[in-house]
Amino acid sequence: MSSIWDFVWIALLVALTVGQSEDPFAEFDTDETIVIEPDDYDIEVENVVEEPPAAPADTPEPDTMDDQVIIEDEDFEGINPSDKPPSGKNELNIVNAPVNMKGHWEDYYLEIIGLIGVFVYALNFYTGKSINNRLANAWFEHHKKLLSDAFCIVGDDGVSKEISEDVLVKESENRFVLWCTGRLGCEGIKIEIKLLRRQDLISVLSQIFKPQSDTITITTYLSPEDMDSVVLAVMPRKGLKRLQQEVQDLAHFATEKKADKFDLPHQLGILAEFSEVSNELLSVPVCKTISENIDVFDSIHFSDYYTGFKISQESQTETERPKPVKRLIFNFVIPGHGKRTKSSIMETTEPLLRMALHMMTKVHKFKLSKENKNKAEKHRIQVEEEYLKQTHAQRQEAAQARRDERKRMEKEKIQELDPEAQRRYEEREYKKSMRRSGPRVKQLKVKTG
Repeated sequence: MSSIWDFVWIALLVALTVGQSEDPFAEFDTDETIVIEPDDYDIEVENVVEEPPAAPADTPEPDTMDDQVIIEDEDFEGINPSDKPPSGKNELNIVNAPVNMKGHWEDYYLEIIGLIGVFVYALNFYTGKSINNRLANAWFEHHKKLLSDAFCIVGDDGVSKEISEDVLVKESENRFVLWCTGRLGCEGIKIEIKLLRRQDLISVLSQIFKPQSDTITITTYLSPEDMDSVVLAVMPRKGLKRLQQEVQDLAHFATEKKADKFDLPHQLGILAEFSEVSNELLSVPVCKTISENIDVFDSIHFSDYYTGFKISQESQTETERPKPVKRLIFNFVIPGHGKRTKSSIMETTEPLLRMALHMMTKVHKFKLSKENKNKAEKHRIQVEEEYLKQTHAQRQEAAQARRDERKRMEKEKIQELDPEAQRRYEEREYKKSMRRSGPRVKQLKVKTG
């Protein structure tokens, strides 16, 4: 990529040099005066006096005053009939201005800059696309054996009816997806390789001012019987409070735990519903793997009540709330902030991938104590009740809004009616309201005889 930027800087310097070049019309600026004498050309000039044509013989003479031309002396004031045109040779000054039929390339420096920009953008697109393809394939090839030992099917495309393997689905030029299934304790996993937008020149330029990194996200899909009531998150302290407010399950159930007794780097924080969960799942081998690969580790998030990020109350409706699911989410980063593009850099996530497979098995076997299990169930019932109360109030507000809208439309229709029709409509509505407000009397029919 450095050669591309060297070429861009050279092109810009050439364009600036061209823009400051001398005036292309400077060759026409001259003080030399060329005098052309009539003797230099073989041209004979004679004084030709044109005589007016003779009138035809059959032209009638003017009979009326309208046909006569009256010449007055005032039309020739200041003109002496005896004056003659001056005689002598007039000198003609002609500047030597040759016709320039060919333009200079300096006149088109804006067009040249545009063509260079298009060429650089196309070159960056194909170069960045090839780099992303190479990195994604390198990650898959290096971790293929590890995944094949853990899952029966690795690389199913999810489209064909027949089972396919070794397929790395390319969703875009910088995003690749790998599906794996066939393992005890989970339904399957989805591995997302999210690389930088190296094919986009604007993203490459923004990378200079705001560096980002390539990421690997592993999402584990679990069935209801594969996981107990567990909520646990390990992530950088910098965004711990923000995520706790934005992610629903963390906001409802998790609280921050002390990380002093865990052998974890100081920049990481822990959120968990119960201390029993963090003590059991964050074992010594797990903490050691995270500490040794802290430049690759980003976060982990386990939840049996995962519903994603919070939805604002203005846009939340009864149908928009997602159903709670059980998920294990691992987030890793590729070190180097996108500057290291060798295939070997993708091998750095192997220890953390082994840790993720180990924790899948551990979560499947983990069971809460009876006391914490009862507390967890009460917490989830309370969340459901709060949601039902909130949605009930929203449904009432929506129903009231519909009634107000219906009344407004009825008033508009009444205004369009004539006075007599309005009077009959008001009488009919008044009778209806009286029947609703009046006491209800049950009629009994008694048969006599």
